[in-house]
Amino acid sequence: MNNPRRAFLNQLTCIAGVAALNKPLTSVASIVKHIHTFHSAESAVTVYHTNDLHGNIDAVYKNMGGLSQIKTVLKNQETSGLLLDAGDFINSSNSLAQQKQVIYLMNTMGYHAAAIGSQELSLGPDHLASLVQLMQFAPVNCNYQFDDKLSKLVKPYVIVNSGKFKIGITGVGGQLKGVKYNDAIQSANITARLLKEDKKCDLVICLSHLGYKQEGNIPDNQKLAQQSENIDMIIGGHNRNLFNNTLVLRNKLKHEIILAQTAWNGLMMGRTIINFDKGKQKNGIRAKHFIPGMPSNQSYASSFSDFQLAKDLPLLT
Repeated sequence: MNNPRRAFLNQLTCIAGVAALNKPLTSVASIVKHIHTFHSAESAVTVYHTNDLHGNIDAVYKNMGGLSQIKTVLKNQETSGLLLDAGDFINSSNSLAQQKQVIYLMNTMGYHAAAIGSQELSLGPDHLASLVQLMQFAPVNCNYQFDDKLSKLVKPYVIVNSGKFKIGITGVGGQLKGVKYNDAIQSANITARLLKEDKKCDLVICLSHLGYKQEGNIPDNQKLAQQSENIDMIIGGHNRNLFNNTLVLRNKLKHEIILAQTAWNGLMMGRTIINFDKGKQKNGIRAKHFIPGMPSNQSYASSFSDFQLAKDLPLLT
């Protein structure tokens, strides 16, 4: 028996024994997932991401989409990882009880951070402040200037450890009525430099609610990628496009930068695995998109094609 296999079985036996005594893990599957996550975190960072959920918990289209279906997809993954959202996770048209339900579900799913989108701010800063206090994940934004109460609750960045890697996460949003706005690209670059140079983060992720493409000089996710210097990955929101996979672009220094975004209403979820060498330098990525609730007898490509052709695909529910 080779050494890696022997080590795996030893860890499985050890963790299973602890589980039998303390019950921190509820099944062999969760034990194996824990071990896979432990080994993966030695050389890679796994990022799961959503955007523009719009408060959808239940399926929105032919039993597909919504947070509940996303939760099932996450449960079936081999490894855990960071779970991030690029904004508009609530729907301002929903009742307060419905908005709270979304936040409670995101808490139980283990979200780490989320950008602030237009939906979160459309009912005013006091309303958002009341919701932030319920969140067990970090709302982040570095280019809005909030009043004293909200500024203490929404942070310009958060730092999360994933295995031996230090991850800095910030967020930006577009111009909104009644919200004091600083240039999104400039603010993101200032914050990313702080995270990389001063905080010594191995990876910097920006949750951008700018949209994929805007006219003229209006900041968007593509412009942010092209004009950035210290951002490694952008997770895009404010999105009305269907993207089949993650993009790799070039930043201002001609270095690679990842731009990942999925569909709206929880119709898709993304997973990006970023690999590192022993010197903590990025040396590869693996990206995959999922369609939560997709029929088991249907391929991803077929379901994605159905989305593209559908005339009744809900835009905002």
